[in-house]
Amino acid sequence: MRSELNTIEEIQVGPHLIKLSIHKDKPIAEFDEEHFSQLWFLVQSCPLLSDPKHLKEFARISNFFWKGVIFRYIDSISQFQQYYHDQIELERLCPGDIFPFRLTDYKIFDVSVMHEPHLEDGSLYYFVYNSSNGLPYRVVCPFPYTTTSTLVHYQILPIIEEAID
Repeated sequence: MRSELNTIEEIQVGPHLIKLSIHKDKPIAEFDEEHFSQLWFLVQSCPLLSDPKHLKEFARISNFFWKGVIFRYIDSISQFQQYYHDQIELERLCPGDIFPFRLTDYKIFDVSVMHEPHLEDGSLYYFVYNSSNGLPYRVVCPFPYTTTSTLVHYQILPIIEEAID
């Protein structure tokens, strides 16, 4: 399988490197010369992913396993918030311009509720955006990730303004 994998992202978890790839439309992680198609098995092999010091790394990797490249982890909340507001303003100033996607075609969401990944009541909260339309989501998942049948929620952010027709 090694020759067929093209690494999409490399993530450092303590002294370990985890390589994320897509193989036959499915997310794959390479760790310690093994390939994993299930997050739970990767976590079992790399226990540092259960350490709260590595919440961001776990968030990036878990999002990749659950959504591939459709949803992207937001590295910098403040940069995303600024981009989101700037893009909406630009679209309103230039309604005839062509953009890869138009945020103003949707409802306007409250990106002020976004924050760095954090734990609350046994769940990890972090933020992603849909790469096909730019819409922001909150992800809520169990942490540490101790079973293969846990519930994961992708929630669109609260609406602050209806879309303009």
